[in-house]
Amino acid sequence: MISAVRYFISKQPVVFGICVVASLFALFFAVQFLAHFIWMQDPANRDQSLEGWMRPRYVAMSWHVPPDVVRDALELGPPPKERGREPLTMADIAAAQGVSLEQLTARVALAVEEFRKRHDR
Repeated sequence: MISAVRYFISKQPVVFGICVVASLFALFFAVQFLAHFIWMQDPANRDQSLEGWMRPRYVAMSWHVPPDVVRDALELGPPPKERGREPLTMADIAAAQGVSLEQLTARVALAVEEFRKRHDR
């Protein structure tokens, strides 16, 4: 095996380098996926109450609902990329709408509860 790698490095160094870089990228994204998967499977990270640093997409992942449910509950427009700016945090949304985080949490909880009732399996 080692001799095959040495031969490949000596005959095709550019291709070998590309393979190494591609493998490192794949490893990086695999680790990111696993970390995210493990984090979201922890029951302590489900249905978290809203905090100022959270973004709507994170809330949707935490509560296991489609992002549209949270975005509609927060009365936001199209997704951030379509608006042409960075995603808003819950603190930004509360300040813009003149409400507290507790009121936002109540609205999101109600929308999630309705969604879960409609899609209960």
